[in-house]
Amino acid sequence: MFHWSLFVSLLGLLTAALGAYCGWFLFPNMVDKKVEESVIIADGSEQYKRFVQLPQPLTFKVYIFNVTNAHKIQQGAIPIVEEIGPYVYRQYRRKKVKHFSRDGSKISYVQDQHFEFDEEASAPYTQSDHIVVLNMHMNSVLTIAENDPGLSLLLVHLNANLKAVFNDPKSMFLDTTVREFLFDGVRFCINTNGIAKAICNQIKEGGSKTIRELSDGSLAFSFFNHKNGTGNEVYEVHTGKGDAQRVLEIQKLDDSHNLQVWLNGSEGETSMCNQINGTDASSYPPFRKRGDSMYIFSADICRSVQLFYQSDIQYQGIPGFRYSIGENFINDIGPEHDNECFCVDKLANVIKRKNGCLYAGALDLTTCLDAPVILTLPHMLGASNEYTKMIRGLRPDAKKHQTFVDVQHLTGTPLQGGKRVQFNMFLKSINRISITENLTTVLMPAIWVEEGIQLNSEMVAFFKKKLINSLKTLNIIHWASICGGIGVAAICLIYYVIQRRKPEAEVAPLK
Repeated sequence: MFHWSLFVSLLGLLTAALGAYCGWFLFPNMVDKKVEESVIIADGSEQYKRFVQLPQPLTFKVYIFNVTNAHKIQQGAIPIVEEIGPYVYRQYRRKKVKHFSRDGSKISYVQDQHFEFDEEASAPYTQSDHIVVLNMHMNSVLTIAENDPGLSLLLVHLNANLKAVFNDPKSMFLDTTVREFLFDGVRFCINTNGIAKAICNQIKEGGSKTIRELSDGSLAFSFFNHKNGTGNEVYEVHTGKGDAQRVLEIQKLDDSHNLQVWLNGSEGETSMCNQINGTDASSYPPFRKRGDSMYIFSADICRSVQLFYQSDIQYQGIPGFRYSIGENFINDIGPEHDNECFCVDKLANVIKRKNGCLYAGALDLTTCLDAPVILTLPHMLGASNEYTKMIRGLRPDAKKHQTFVDVQHLTGTPLQGGKRVQFNMFLKSINRISITENLTTVLMPAIWVEEGIQLNSEMVAFFKKKLINSLKTLNIIHWASICGGIGVAAICLIYYVIQRRKPEAEVAPLK
């Protein structure tokens, strides 16, 4: 006879098997499908709303290298700098959607953004703080004139007209305020006439984003004023329709699949430097795997950057993966690394290798920004001694200065992170410009910035409610079914065996 304990034991094993199937196959497929549905950008969806308007502002931190020995630098001394900051701004982003593609797999937009100074987060620093920094607009004009054969004659006129054009400079350094240097603008070309006016017109026609014309006809230099407002670039990105793992992947920039900033191949083929890869870093494709890599594209530096998996992390109870940049960002550049397309070699008489490439840790952005700006990591982290030995006051620290992002690996949502880069210029003696005649050639740091995010408590709670708590519930069901089913089966089998081993009651013989 089939004992009831065997029947219950069989049910327990079936329950465990069902739990295993659900936990390792059914539930993951359900979750993946739900994630796919949630990340696809469709008109009117919740994801579309988050795509158009980021749920919270980014944090934009600026650190300034204040120069403490400007007078001695003019006489040939090595610069001494001190970092001041952060000056913290809230960066609000909104995308102005132009249209969807006919099949709904692409969406085009322009980026609108504005910055608000965060007094509380910046304290004790204020925008009224006085700073001494490299006169970047004057240095830029002089450097461009030196490197462009068509402007060589301009150098003679520049030397004679520096006073009129750049407000009677006494050195290559500028005493200004943080507000003017970063956003409001340092004025120059004020009430100019004759040759000075012609020089100012040429500067204006140069097209640098950091220089704008004011209502009175004067010019103003500022680092970030051009980032306030609606950008000119038109982005086309993938909506994820048909392939969720391509969501937000940039397809075109200004109707082109590639840039025309860096060097191309000898036969005109598009180089890897000009390829547009990845997202704009506001979010990432879902279903990340340990050990993988992903790309972000930064229009500010005109290039795609590869991020590599580093470790598993937890952010306020949300699991994710940490990614950071690799050596191929700006340390490993040159023909020996198959990326000599980044070696634009636009600057003469600067500290560089014989093949025209800069030394490790520096990237020439001249063709990107129409200004002789050099990119490094903050405090020249990882940069060649050829640059760092010429500056006093740098304190590189990988924990503080390395770019990283923590991503929720299922959805691709950024949890926290920071893009950290530094902007520099070569300061050197320029032929025919008397104010530069005693300068020692150095790579002069100006500022470093961190553009980052930390998911706020409201978004953390929303994320946990929508995903993490559901995953925990499914996980409990999964293991409760397996453990409970196996436990019941084991108990019933033990009971059955015990019952089978009991001796049958002896029956007395009939007399």
